[in-house]
Amino acid sequence: MGKVQEHKRAQKSKRQVDATSQKTNRLDRFEITGLVEECLPNTMFRIRVTECELAPMIDRVLLGTLIGRMRLYRIRVMPGDYIKGYVSKYDLNKCKITYRSTKKFSQ
Repeated sequence: MGKVQEHKRAQKSKRQVDATSQKTNRLDRFEITGLVEECLPNTMFRIRVTECELAPMIDRVLLGTLIGRMRLYRIRVMPGDYIKGYVSKYDLNKCKITYRSTKKFSQ
């Protein structure tokens, strides 16, 4: 490999930041698990919260949407599926779905 490529790689490695520590340190969102009650148009769902960090959020019905790779790979979510997601502290009526399962999560 030439000098130019080595120089560019060294500079790139200096700029890269470990994003995993930033993701776990989010204070503006709450993780939830829930049950899909109804499918709506445009990959939207009515979700009943079963577990959450905040006690008042449990048993609330939220409007959820798919994000990230769930939307990219067109993962199908049906009524009766269990989901994991998060709710922003700025809007407690909407959630983002990040994972789906047909089995109940055990914690």
